[in-house]
Amino acid sequence: MDNNSISQVLADVAVLMQAKGENVFKVRAHSKASDQIKSLSYPISDIADDADKLGDIPGFGAGIIDIVQELARTGRLGLFEELSEELPDGVLELVQIPGIGPKIAVTAANDLGISTYEQLAASIESGDFQRLPRISKKGAAQILRHVKMRVDQGKRIGIGPATQAASDVIAELRDRCPEITQIEVVGSVRRSAELIGDINIVCAVANSDESETVIDAFTTLSNVHEVQSHDEQTAEFTDRTGFGYSVTVVTDDAFAGALVYGTGSVSHGQQLEKLAIEQGLELTRFGLLDSDGSVVAGQSEEELYKRLGLEPVAPEIRENTGELELAAKQALPQTITLGDIRGDLHSHTNWSDGRYPMEDMVAAAQERGLEYLAITDHSPSATVANGLKPDMLLAHNTAVREMAESSGMPLLTGTEMDIKPDGSLDYSDELLADLDIVIASIHSGMEQDSSTMTQRVIDAMESPHVDVICHLTARLLGKRAPVEIDIDAVLEAAVRTGTVMEINASPDRIDLRADHVRKAVDLGVIFAINTDSHRVLQFDNMRFGVNTAIRGWVEPNRVINTLHYAELMAFLALPKSERYAFNESRG
Repeated sequence: MDNNSISQVLADVAVLMQAKGENVFKVRAHSKASDQIKSLSYPISDIADDADKLGDIPGFGAGIIDIVQELARTGRLGLFEELSEELPDGVLELVQIPGIGPKIAVTAANDLGISTYEQLAASIESGDFQRLPRISKKGAAQILRHVKMRVDQGKRIGIGPATQAASDVIAELRDRCPEITQIEVVGSVRRSAELIGDINIVCAVANSDESETVIDAFTTLSNVHEVQSHDEQTAEFTDRTGFGYSVTVVTDDAFAGALVYGTGSVSHGQQLEKLAIEQGLELTRFGLLDSDGSVVAGQSEEELYKRLGLEPVAPEIRENTGELELAAKQALPQTITLGDIRGDLHSHTNWSDGRYPMEDMVAAAQERGLEYLAITDHSPSATVANGLKPDMLLAHNTAVREMAESSGMPLLTGTEMDIKPDGSLDYSDELLADLDIVIASIHSGMEQDSSTMTQRVIDAMESPHVDVICHLTARLLGKRAPVEIDIDAVLEAAVRTGTVMEINASPDRIDLRADHVRKAVDLGVIFAINTDSHRVLQFDNMRFGVNTAIRGWVEPNRVINTLHYAELMAFLALPKSERYAFNESRG
């Protein structure tokens, strides 16, 4: 099991313990251990056999060490299974909803028989749920908003865990099958959709008679729960959660065609199939075939699109939303790439709620080749995030400047400043004027109606000091529904006020989402793509933000952190009213 999986089991144990009424210190121990594992920069499974090394991790006592070792050895935990049996069904699901803690979840399950999101939604709509202790009519309405999001999501999972799951399967297949010459995840994961329904993999072997070896390995992977189907070239299985995986095995000469077929949306693929037929060809999951059924060999994905009379289409935009029409005219936008990003303008340290000291975060950014970094710890209203009071912000600025000098990396002094429920800001104009960059966001009052929330954000945009609005809708994928807000009005205000809009790269957020980004591009909005890193490894999440920007058809000159440091500082030095014109001059 990887760190995230082990961390999740410990987090679930903490929830179940709390629901059962266990000692608060025991609950905290498991919760803190979960957080520690998530923060590690190495796989904990590498040291799972060494109790002494595990004991060196802060907060790891004998009980936690035993849990980690059991999970690493067996992939299961007896304690978790015992707790699950002792508590009513659905507790772990219900506590995922904001506003429902473990005790309410147990009461809802015991008294109302609620074990699913659908049942919870029905109970709220009937009024039964509101009869539980400490549940107000207003609170129930907010809970219903989050529940409906989970119902709509179904069994789909976020792009972050889906990407990790795909990587784990690919790594295990490669390890077990040296016959594999090429392998790639396709489908919605490769398109970087925000929610993923299943994981599809295409791999190639040198000779067709080697495909059965791969199929045998795939159907006996460590996460297989139930094999749905298999033959000589394909197989499908589900894991213990019911999440689905599939593989298609082809020979090397068919790999590019199989990638093209497997990556695009259904409608994108159907359009390509029509173009292939017009040329006497057939595009299938087993590659591009000639009229006699033989593979059209030697094709890369780019060459295949060209053979069909199209400019090559990036995987992320293969959605049949206009890309094929532009590809036929050789007129696709030159979208941004990960290599275009020069810095990150949203990061946190242990001055607020980050898990690492400033020097570690800076070193991690340098290791990833970033040219500059903004240190944007939280403002006072973010009390749960240990937001900085004014005197601490001044000390923070000094620390950032000293770190820039000692590390040799250009660092921007900054803040992630709360936009208060009334639209006012957390710091005075005098304090804000001393910062290199100010990013502003919503962390409270998320129940406000659309009109109030929209005006709240626009009021913040009117400030001459607010450079960027970050994670606009405040959603957490699969956990918290977005706030109610008029996206069009906010994006139009961004252009009018000269405010940058963030594409938050955290796979827990993906905010702005791709369709909002596409709309913003049409309106002329400029962006910053940021990781919102709280841990050193989270800088690697930049790819999710870039992929979302690609899905929104963003070109490099629409993103301010593609600028070199001196260019960025020149941009930020301009009055906001002049910034969009400056950016347009980039061409």
